[in-house]
Amino acid sequence: MIALASVVLIGMTGFGVFLPIFPFLSLELGATPTATTIAMGAYSLGQLIASPLWGKLSDRVGRKPILIVGLLGGVISYLWIAHAGSVYDLGAARLFGGLMAGNVGAAFAAAADLADDKTRARNMGMLGAAVGLGFIGGPALGALLIGHMPERESFVLVCYVSAVLAGLAALAAIVLFKESLTSQARAKSGAQRLGRLAMLASRPALARFVIVMFLAIAAQALMETTFGLWADKELHWGPREVGWTLAALGAGAVVLQGGGAGRASRVLGERMTLLIGLVLFAAGFGGLAVSHEVATMAASLTALVLGIGLSTPALNALIAAQAADGERGAVMGLSQSASALGRVAGPLGAGALFDHLGPGAPFGVAAALIIGALFVAQSEPVKDVVGA
Repeated sequence: MIALASVVLIGMTGFGVFLPIFPFLSLELGATPTATTIAMGAYSLGQLIASPLWGKLSDRVGRKPILIVGLLGGVISYLWIAHAGSVYDLGAARLFGGLMAGNVGAAFAAAADLADDKTRARNMGMLGAAVGLGFIGGPALGALLIGHMPERESFVLVCYVSAVLAGLAALAAIVLFKESLTSQARAKSGAQRLGRLAMLASRPALARFVIVMFLAIAAQALMETTFGLWADKELHWGPREVGWTLAALGAGAVVLQGGGAGRASRVLGERMTLLIGLVLFAAGFGGLAVSHEVATMAASLTALVLGIGLSTPALNALIAAQAADGERGAVMGLSQSASALGRVAGPLGAGALFDHLGPGAPFGVAAALIIGALFVAQSEPVKDVVGA
């Protein structure tokens, strides 16, 4: 788990370096907010298409090869973005990056391989903490690299740094990570090829949690793709301020997912932890929808990070609990597909909401989506562990 978390940390740091500068790079290339959010969402469209295939493949060949290939695909994507000449180039590069992003689902499947009923939430929390650390160091490093007056050369430098970090993560996966999927589990996967729709139809609890994943990620994508645009409009911020703010969010996520979320799940149960997290999630988005200054933004983001930090590990643990030994990759690939679909749907509407209804509109819609997720999650009592 330490080796796996290290790989995820390095890879997500590279992603975090790049994330806050993307809207500003797109605007510099002459794109509208709507085109910017669609280009950002192209990554998730690729992930939506490819995640189930990568998940099934990881059940057959193991987690390690998929981790490595996905990270190397990220290297190519970042280099492509560095030399993009239009928003169409940006979108194409993001689409390619998403098609190659099998490493995320493989990492969570590996964490499930290494867990039992008592350590599942802890392992998911460790990966969540690694992601959070990446979103501390990444945006902070991006903020330092971009400078006060960002120019194209600064954007290119940030993309190169992201590519280097993705390459280092691939090297770390090769050297440090020991394959978590046993040969016996790979043999089982050949006998358990249940279609995605059939799997959802036969497991109502899994279907509900996948719907919750879709709604939660769609809401989060609405915020992520418009936060920089909102900060520029409402607070007159640039990429440096946005980078530091995202780093602060990552710090909060690390504190919770690195230990707090696991303890909450042990005391309250994974489902109750999820419900509490979703309530805080909705409150944070609702606050952002009406914020026009730093103080109210900070209070809203505090509620938001608490919600993310509690709900994300609990939801991943509940989904992982639905999988038998030979199908964890497929189930986590299904989860990543729902996540990717949310990250496609969110950006598609985010820019239009921003353009036509105002800067706070995407956050209001995000709050409504989380309230919907809350109703789905509590619609019927389920056991924390349904799995095989």
